[in-house]
Amino acid sequence: MTYVNQASDEQQERVLPQITEKQAKRLNTPLRAIIITMIALLAITLPFVWLQPRPDNQTYRPEVDLEQTASEASREAGYDVVAPDLEEPWHANFARWNAGTTDGVPYWETGFVTPGGGFITVTQAADANPTWIAQRTDSAPATGEIEAGGADWETRVSRASDGEEETVTSYVGQLEDTTVILSGTADDADFEDMSRAVVDSSQRSSAD
Repeated sequence: MTYVNQASDEQQERVLPQITEKQAKRLNTPLRAIIITMIALLAITLPFVWLQPRPDNQTYRPEVDLEQTASEASREAGYDVVAPDLEEPWHANFARWNAGTTDGVPYWETGFVTPGGGFITVTQAADANPTWIAQRTDSAPATGEIEAGGADWETRVSRASDGEEETVTSYVGQLEDTTVILSGTADDADFEDMSRAVVDSSQRSSAD
């Protein structure tokens, strides 16, 4: 009986494995590599996460000082460029002076987001020619004439360049010895409002 008890006691004893210092270092090396890799990935990923816009349901709107930019462009152009004054929810998306180094026709250009989420670009040049006008309107054919905002415009319609069914409408008119093109995907009411704002801006400039 004593022999059986001794065998049972020996079975209950736990034998702890013993490893050398070198073996311990080899076991720790992969763990350190994993930790270093995770830290490196976090260092790369976190800046992108921080730069993402927060989901506050607000669309990003670039700050465009249209009046100041138009004033600077007017000095470059040698004439007063139009700066449509439209109330919210209209807002300018961009404004710039193009020196015409590519096509030889310097021009002023500004874009507006419409109340309905459409977009209208206003382009103005003093030295416009038929080729330049065709380029600015995607070679759209003339579809008629319309009076809008107190001015006469030639209308042109083309398909959107992305292949969708959406159409791009263009108004081409003459204001104060310059050619003005309104082009975008807005509805007729928005084009009417933009036409009026452009004509008012042109008339204010000529009266100054």
